[in-house]
Amino acid sequence: MRMEKFLPNNEPESILNFPFYWITQVNGKYLQLMEKSIKKLGLDNTKRKIILSTNSVGEASITEIANLALLKLTTTTKAVYRLVEDDILEVSSSETDERISVVKLTPKGLELVAQLNQIIQVTLSGVLQQFSEAELLHLNQQLQKLADLIPSN
Repeated sequence: MRMEKFLPNNEPESILNFPFYWITQVNGKYLQLMEKSIKKLGLDNTKRKIILSTNSVGEASITEIANLALLKLTTTTKAVYRLVEDDILEVSSSETDERISVVKLTPKGLELVAQLNQIIQVTLSGVLQQFSEAELLHLNQQLQKLADLIPSN
């Protein structure tokens, strides 16, 4: 198979064959939709990503959360401490290495996770229902494969 047809070139229409064009379109629309949906909770997408990333691991260093949320370390650090001020996260020193700050959700943060998950379900269920379970499993497998193939920093 000729891979060139899946890469952008000088032909204006070529972008429509480029998988990353569609990935960025979907991600952009998703971020806009989430931003609008979570605004009433007083959150933005950066804070949402940090809260859900922290929830997924229980507790982690700020660096680990930045990596999970695909955010810059400085952005993550600032947002984490704003979330601490809002009593959503707590930060403490690691028991094994006091130089490392460990982040975890407070009870208020855990309540916020439940609210976020409910908003996500309500907001996206109509879209996801347009796919069969097999299609969603296949889509996730293909996206994971693509993510695994792209080198990380």
